[in-house]
Amino acid sequence: MKTTYITFIILFFGVHCYAQSHDSIANQLKHKLEKATTDSAQIAYKVELVEQMHRFDLDTSRVIINDVLMQIEGIQNANLYYQKSKAKALNYLGIIENKQGNAEKALTTYLEALDLSEAINDSVTIGLGFHNLGMFYRRQKDYEKAKQYFKKAIRIKEEMTDVESLATSHRMLAVTYYGNKQNDSSLIHILKVKALPCSNLNIAKANGSLAAIYYSNKEFDKSIAIYKENVEISKDIKDQSELSVSYLNVAVLYNALKEYDKAVPYLDSAIIVAKDLKNKGLLLKQYYSRSNLNETRKEYQQALRDYKIYKTYNDSINDTEKVKRITALELNYTFEKEKQADQLRLESEAAKKRLYLILFAIAVILGSVIFWLTRKNAKHRLELSQNRLQKEQLDKVRAELALVTKEKELKRVVVEGSLRQEILNKTLGEIKDIIGLENEKERKVALQSLSASLLSEEVTKKTTSEIQSYLDKVSLDFKVILDSNFSQLSEKEKELLCLMTLGLNATKISKLQNSTVSAIKSSRSRIRKKIGVGSKEDIIDFINKSDV
Repeated sequence: MKTTYITFIILFFGVHCYAQSHDSIANQLKHKLEKATTDSAQIAYKVELVEQMHRFDLDTSRVIINDVLMQIEGIQNANLYYQKSKAKALNYLGIIENKQGNAEKALTTYLEALDLSEAINDSVTIGLGFHNLGMFYRRQKDYEKAKQYFKKAIRIKEEMTDVESLATSHRMLAVTYYGNKQNDSSLIHILKVKALPCSNLNIAKANGSLAAIYYSNKEFDKSIAIYKENVEISKDIKDQSELSVSYLNVAVLYNALKEYDKAVPYLDSAIIVAKDLKNKGLLLKQYYSRSNLNETRKEYQQALRDYKIYKTYNDSINDTEKVKRITALELNYTFEKEKQADQLRLESEAAKKRLYLILFAIAVILGSVIFWLTRKNAKHRLELSQNRLQKEQLDKVRAELALVTKEKELKRVVVEGSLRQEILNKTLGEIKDIIGLENEKERKVALQSLSASLLSEEVTKKTTSEIQSYLDKVSLDFKVILDSNFSQLSEKEKELLCLMTLGLNATKISKLQNSTVSAIKSSRSRIRKKIGVGSKEDIIDFINKSDV
C-alpha cells in the first residue's frame, strides 16, 4: 500500500511539472499561429501546439486536430508535405482517443495513420505510429504486443537523427518491461536512454523509472541517490517545477524508510520552491505530506498548522460545493446499490438457471450439427466411392474399346494385304492372257479394260485411306459413347456421326463414303429417328449429353 502511495505521488507531480514547463511553449505557438498566413504554416503550428497540449487539455487538442484534418481534406491534390502532416495529426488523434478510453477508435486511427505513413514512406511518422501502437497495447496490458511495437519504433528511430524521440521509445519500452515485472530488461533500456546525448529532461524521466526499479528491489539507497541526482539536474536546467517535485520524491522515500528527520528538510525545500512558483497544486500535496510527516513525528501542532494550510489550498483549488454534491451522489448510489443487492442475488440465481438451459440447448444444437455433418461426410465419401467405381468401369470400357479398335485395324490391314495379293495374282494372270492374244485389236481392248480396272482399285484404296485418316482424329470418348449407348446404329451410321464431329459437311462426307449428298441426308434422318432426337436439336450435342 505504501509503495502504491509513493508511486502515485511521483507520477502526479511528474505530470504536473511537465505541464507547467510546456505552458510557455504552447503560448508561443498560439502567438505564431495567429500570425501565420499560409495553410502549411498554420497546419504545422496547430500540430505542434497539440503536441504540447494533448497531455493536459484533451478536448481542446481534439478540436484543433479535427480542424487540421478538415483543412487538409479541403486542399486539392495535397502534396507530400500535407500527407505527412495528416499522418502526424492522425497519430495525435489516436493518442487523444486512447486517453479518453475509446480503445477501438484509437486503434483504428493509429492503423490508418500507419498505413498512410507507409504509403508515403515517411520514416518519422512510421516511427511515431509504431511508438503509439506500443503505448496503446501497454495501456491494454498486452505487454508482448507493446514490446514488439516499441522495438519496431526503436529500429526506425535508430536510423534517424531525432535522439529525443529515440530516448522516449527506449524509456517507454523500459516502463513496459517494468510493468511486466521484467526489471532486468527494463534496466537495460533505461541505461540506453542515459547513454544517449538526449536532453536532461529525458534523463530525469529515465531516472524516475530507474528509481522505481531500485525501490521495488528494496534498494532504497540507490533510489534516493537517483532522486537526488534529479535535484541537481533540475537546478542545472533551471526547471523550478521539476526541482520542487524532486525534493518531494526524496522526502517521500525517506518517509517510507522511517527516516523522518531526513525527510523534513527536503519537504521544506519543496515547499519553498513551490511558493516561489505560486503553484497551488504542488503546495496542496506538499503541505498534506508534511502534515502526515509531522503527525508521525508527534509534532501535532505543526501537523495541524500544515493541515489547515492544506485545507486552504484545497478549498481554493476545488469547488467544495461540487465536492459535496458528488459525495451526496456517491452516498445515494451506495444506498441504492445496497437496496438492490438482495434482488441482484435472486436475479443471479435465475440467470444461472437460464445460462445452464442455454448451454444445454447449445450442446444439443452442436450435437445435431455434428451428427448432420458426420452423415453428410459419410454420404459424400459414398458418392466419391461410387464415382470412382464408375470412372474405373468407364476406363475399363475405353481400354477394351481401344483393344477392339486395334484388333479391327490389324484385321483390316491383314484383309487389305490379302486383297492386294489376290488382285496382284489376278492382274498377272490377265496380263498373261493378254500377251497370248494374237489379234492386235483384241490385245489393245483387253489392256484398256485392265487399266480401267486397276485405276478403279486405286481410287477406292485412296478413298478408304482418306476416310480412315479422318476417323483416327475422332475422340475415343465419342466412340465409346456410340458403342455403349447406341448399339442400334449400324457401323456405317456410326462412321457418319464420327465424321460429323469433325465438322465435315454432307458433300465432303459423301465423297469419303463414296455416296451421294441426298443419301447422306437420308442417313442422318434415319439416325434421328433411331436415337429419338428432334429435327431442330443438334445430334452430336445430344449424343455427348447422353453420357452425363
